[in-house]
Amino acid sequence: MMEEPFSISDPITETAQSSFGINYLFPYQRLVISNILESGEYFSNLGKKKTTSEQGDEKDPPAKQIVILPTGAGKSLCFMLPALLLAGPTLVIFPLLSLISDQLRRCVDAGIGAAALTGGQNAAERRNIFSGIAKGSIRIVLTNPETALSPQVLPMLAKSCFMHIVFDEVHTVSEWGDTFRPAYLESRRIYTEGGIPVVTAFTATASETVLSRVREVLFPEDAPHVVSANPDRPNISYTVMPSLCKINSLQLLLIQNGDKPETGKGYSHAELVNRPALVFCSTRRSAERTALQLRLRLKENDIFFYHAGLSREEKAGIEKWFFKSANGILCATTAYGMGIDKPNIRTVIHHDLSPSVEAYLQESGRAGRDRDPAEAILLLSPSDTAAGMNHNARHAALLRFASDSTTCRRESLMRLLGSEPDICFGCDVCRKNVMNTADWEEEIFHLIKHNRRVLSQPSAVRMLHAKHPQLSEDDAGAAVAQMIISGKIRKVKNRLWKGKLTI
Repeated sequence: MMEEPFSISDPITETAQSSFGINYLFPYQRLVISNILESGEYFSNLGKKKTTSEQGDEKDPPAKQIVILPTGAGKSLCFMLPALLLAGPTLVIFPLLSLISDQLRRCVDAGIGAAALTGGQNAAERRNIFSGIAKGSIRIVLTNPETALSPQVLPMLAKSCFMHIVFDEVHTVSEWGDTFRPAYLESRRIYTEGGIPVVTAFTATASETVLSRVREVLFPEDAPHVVSANPDRPNISYTVMPSLCKINSLQLLLIQNGDKPETGKGYSHAELVNRPALVFCSTRRSAERTALQLRLRLKENDIFFYHAGLSREEKAGIEKWFFKSANGILCATTAYGMGIDKPNIRTVIHHDLSPSVEAYLQESGRAGRDRDPAEAILLLSPSDTAAGMNHNARHAALLRFASDSTTCRRESLMRLLGSEPDICFGCDVCRKNVMNTADWEEEIFHLIKHNRRVLSQPSAVRMLHAKHPQLSEDDAGAAVAQMIISGKIRKVKNRLWKGKLTI
């Protein structure tokens, strides 16, 4: 009689298959999950007395780790799967309510008992949540640092025997904690006072500067284990597009094929982008204004804005619309993006520069999470270059990346993060179609060159519009103003021709 082949039970793979329908884990996913489960088992067994020799032969598993995984690499699975196997529940700290609601939806879809702790809940709602935790029906609790640190919540967390705490989008500890989210600087208290032994901090991108600050704030007395996958997203093609009028550039990129303008008529680019498209703006006002102007210019209604100033109901409605949209355009601040899993965004356009390389990669990484080809386009104006001189070193590094038209974009981004790309799968430098001049730049330059000390700024705008009626007078005014900021044309200061334009 033939013996059955020897087999070893693998709870990680079995849980991935039964609960998530996943037959294969990436090596870094398995490493992170194994670290969490081994640490959880170690602390679960601390009550069992061991001999001195047994303790000496064992090496403690990494109870604290920082995990750097690129956007779309299956980060959520790294804490959702262990939550089903650990002896105690998992607490996940998010920076944004939109991430909490999105993750709650994903937990429900996966059949995991989960609940959100938010600032607007009353005492009865919170009692129900902690009752579910005590009964074991709630395995994952989602919250933000402000709520977790509140005097009403932190003592209850400490009584609930959490085994694992997750800090998601942990780069915000550095980027927001030192500015407008001081609770992040106190977030270590959540696991120290809450008695949570296993700590995992996740981010998609982190330079050594950010990592150093995260260690300083979250792990001042420890040396956390670092797990890092290559942050490169090979399916995203990077392009920097110089622009004298960003709303005009957006209009031309996003316009439908039938309305595409002819190149050589002041327009230097020929490529239109695929949708759905996400346009990142730096302020709420910019997001609203950009969405409204695109609606008017493109004569489309499938365009909305999203920012932190919207009500919870408004944000949920827009998230639901954009998640299902196949052709929509969303103009948003960074309130939309981190952790929100719309897989088929084909294009991410940056109307404004991000504050750092990490932020730019996080935001551009919203594109192509389905691993199909996607585009990341950064609009760069003379105002951006001029303003960048007054910003910090991390913003200046991103500006240098955007201004360098000779080095592979992917190589530049990866090196700024201390990593190396294997090969560039697409950028304007490697495609050899870098745009070194913005739309209308040559026309404005030649107009002023042939009318030196003759035209004032308003008269130059009117003449440009008259010669090129496809460029509105408002857009012409913005373009001429940017040319002055760039220094390629200037106003005469001499009394005789004061205020006239020259080169």
